[in-house]
Amino acid sequence: MKREGLVAGVERGKYLLLGLTPEKVFSNPLYIGANLLSPSYISFWSALHFHGLTEQVPRTVSVATTRRKSQISFRGTRYRFVTIKPGAFFGYRRETLDGLPVPIADEAKSILDSLTLPEYAGGITEVANALRAAFSGQALDVRQLIEYAGRLNNGSLSSRLGYLLDLLHQPVEGLRPSRGPVRLDPRLAERGTFHSRWRLYVNISLDDLSPKGIV
Repeated sequence: MKREGLVAGVERGKYLLLGLTPEKVFSNPLYIGANLLSPSYISFWSALHFHGLTEQVPRTVSVATTRRKSQISFRGTRYRFVTIKPGAFFGYRRETLDGLPVPIADEAKSILDSLTLPEYAGGITEVANALRAAFSGQALDVRQLIEYAGRLNNGSLSSRLGYLLDLLHQPVEGLRPSRGPVRLDPRLAERGTFHSRWRLYVNISLDDLSPKGIV
């Protein structure tokens, strides 16, 4: 099959089934990423871009999975596998992309996965702008967002989400902030203004948080 061009070797012992139209598969990195490991779905920056919530084009395909796997490269594209807890494996749907089925996080789960681990979504500024864009385009149901956040039972996530929803003048009922202090940008130190309601250090300036104007 490899000799006939029906499969392509991705890594040792793993092949990608190409069928009779290999160009359709090779031009669809999200489809490839979702089929390199099971169970998995496309999320983080890749899903934000798919849903039109960011103008930035990520160079790496980010795949959420309950298993551990090292990053790989295939035909010029990097594939990063982000391990999530089994209880967080929900909130995705099967989309058709260029005629091929791809499991992708829905708008709400794309935001929440990215707020949980913003380093896989371009940073907290990019996620904040994606959240603003989702509400501006009416692509997001805040009730579903809060329901999902409750299922994830992650205080740090709830604190970040609650703070950003407050900035956007959106409802926050049902969100439970973290018991301990949280950093809005987890990559930076505990500094800046401490927001007592959400027990959160706003450790970046509002200008840096949203150059496009989240408030």
